[in-house]
Parts: sequence; C-alpha cells; structure tokens
Amino acid sequence: MEFYQAYSFERDREYIERLQAATVQNSEFALDSEHGLIGSKSWWEAIRDAKIAKTRVEGEVVDIRVNAGGWPEFEVDSAGESSVWCLEGDIKSYRVGGRARIEYVMVRYSKPPSGGDEMAKIVLGIWVET
Repeated sequence: MEFYQAYSFERDREYIERLQAATVQNSEFALDSEHGLIGSKSWWEAIRDAKIAKTRVEGEVVDIRVNAGGWPEFEVDSAGESSVWCLEGDIKSYRVGGRARIEYVMVRYSKPPSGGDEMAKIVLGIWVET
C-alpha cells in the first residue's frame, strides 16, 4: 500500500502566517508559544524532540462531505472509532474506501476563541492511499 501526501502544514505558509499573526496580535484567539511561535524552527524542533506530542490516526475514508458550515470534510474509521477532518490540500486525491493517515498535534490556546476549546488540533500532514 502506497501513500501520497495530500496536505503538509509545513508547506502551508499562508495558514502558518495567519496563525502566527493572530498569536502575535493577540486578536480573537492566540496560540500558546511556550515552544516558539507556531511553525517556527523552535516549534518544529519541539515536535521532533517530543516536547509537543504528535498523534497519528489511520483508517478507511468512509465519507467525504460538506458540513453545515460549508467546509469540506472527510470521515475516517480507525478500528471502529470515527473521526472527522477538514479536507485539505490535494482534495482530488481523497476517495471513499481508500485509506488515510493523519498526523496532528494539540496546541494550547493562550487566548481561546470565544466559546471554543482550550486546545487547537493542528494537522501536520495528511497522506492518502494511492
């Protein structure tokens, strides 16, 4: 089974810059920068050194849809446990019945969005079965 990287947070410079700006400006939300500003060299080193825990989910893509907010998403079944993820990157490469692997980290908000969670799930990469 071969996988293709459909999405890479590291290459998503525009998204990283938006998150950094929101944190620096302390706008509607801000991410904790204990290990450096998100996407910075020190932040990536903290992931590599396991100071920021990386989690992996792998399973079958069971649905691709647009949610009530208008965002495209896909659902993965991993050993009977379902999870839903934003459809990112090369969206044409996702397919129902194929496998997907998602790697992510949880980052604490220093200023959570109004009514939001205390932690942000940052997807580092999505690989899909070719």
